[in-house]
Amino acid sequence: MEKTLIIGFSVAMIVASFLIGWWAKRKVTSNKAFFGSTGMFGPLAVGLSSTAAVASAFALVGVPGIIYATGNPMTFWMLSSAAFTMAYIILGKKVRAMAEIGEVASLGDISDLRFNNNRLIKALLSVVIFLGCIAYLSAQIKAGSELFAHLLGWEPIVAAFVIFGILTVYTAISGEVGGLLTQAFQGLVMVVAGVIMIVSFYAMTGGFGNVMQAVGSLKEAVGGDVTKPLGPDFLNAWGRMPGTISMVWMLIPILGTIGQPQVLTRMYALKNPKEMPKLSLYAALSHAIVGFFAVVVAYGVLYLVATGKVNPLAVADRAIFVFADEAGFIAQLFVYAAVLAAAMSSASLFLSICAGIISRDLPSALGMKIPESRQIAASRVTMFAIGVISIFFSIYRGDMVAILGTFGWGTLMSATFPVFIIGLLWDRANEAGVMTGMIASLGLNLLSLTSFKWPGGMPGYFYIIAIAVSLTVFVSLMTKERKLNKKLQAVIDL
Repeated sequence: MEKTLIIGFSVAMIVASFLIGWWAKRKVTSNKAFFGSTGMFGPLAVGLSSTAAVASAFALVGVPGIIYATGNPMTFWMLSSAAFTMAYIILGKKVRAMAEIGEVASLGDISDLRFNNNRLIKALLSVVIFLGCIAYLSAQIKAGSELFAHLLGWEPIVAAFVIFGILTVYTAISGEVGGLLTQAFQGLVMVVAGVIMIVSFYAMTGGFGNVMQAVGSLKEAVGGDVTKPLGPDFLNAWGRMPGTISMVWMLIPILGTIGQPQVLTRMYALKNPKEMPKLSLYAALSHAIVGFFAVVVAYGVLYLVATGKVNPLAVADRAIFVFADEAGFIAQLFVYAAVLAAAMSSASLFLSICAGIISRDLPSALGMKIPESRQIAASRVTMFAIGVISIFFSIYRGDMVAILGTFGWGTLMSATFPVFIIGLLWDRANEAGVMTGMIASLGLNLLSLTSFKWPGGMPGYFYIIAIAVSLTVFVSLMTKERKLNKKLQAVIDL
């Protein structure tokens, strides 16, 4: 009966998401609304949708598993919620203001406004963002389909078509309008689940002091033919990982949040620019709850293992489900729904971005003119095609999806930093500099998908971001400065 109710609760969330998406289609009155939901929503809805899209299935399933397996360093990833506020302080006003000086329905439109309709920059930006988004999309589909396949006993491909087929339909019907509203609802589910699990953690463990004592006092835990290394060193700043890797994991989420499309696109979705401080507050607080949710799950399972209440896990990614099982039925209801919400919210946003790139931004960059009256129809067809291809790819090429999932975050940073961070913060940045940085970004990201190994042990995307930004700045300084028009200069001066 409990399993039936858990499944029913998760199905109800899928149905509610579909109904919200279907209802939202009435708000699609223009291309700008369909592709960008530009200037349409208040800070609470936008903030929750940003949290839901950033805190993906990787955050709720992968992060607890990584903390359980390697120790403390990944904690810094999920406790980077203040990065939302930093992103809105640094860039929020500028991105939102771009929608006031020109037609903005996508990140490619901002690139056009900033860099004088440079087609090569827009094409490079589109390709690199597409690579990062398709990586995340496939990873979310795999996570969500495997969860429901486990619950229902279905084949993963069947679960994928049921869940993400429905998602593709409502996203295609209502575009970013429906996407943002369903993500806000799914973000709310994740926040409620987070509150329940945080309370459960303190009720079950007594707090972090007890966790530290239990985990630090044992060298290892043994059970079920699995040996789990523990001990005080497991809980230090670096855990079981090299210090260089741990340091990167502290920096990347803080800096990377600024450059994620799920944050940038939501900046221009805000209806009233004066409510930007509220948006930053709602996004930071909701993400803090979800982030702490992921952290307490990991430490809760470590406590259960250290105290002998559960056997060491054979698969680290099972951490969230093991803790939910121990926390009780209500926790199970919301945890399974929250993991599904995380997968669906990220998938819908990245599906929408991918379709917009293929049907609108990339053709424009290549000099192909698709009439505005046909762009929405073209995007809907593209969404269905990308959705079906991604489902098959995520299920039957799981090994590649694992690689792409870790590839996505850094790839998106390397694409957005030259164009948006450098481009909107520094008026000296010019087309030559940004083109050079973007060419390096695309080439090096493709190189990272091969067997090439970067030196020093740090993730490849850390090097790629540094190289792309450095080249952008250096070439801009070495080439002729272009005078900006008054409106654009006013935006950069904000």
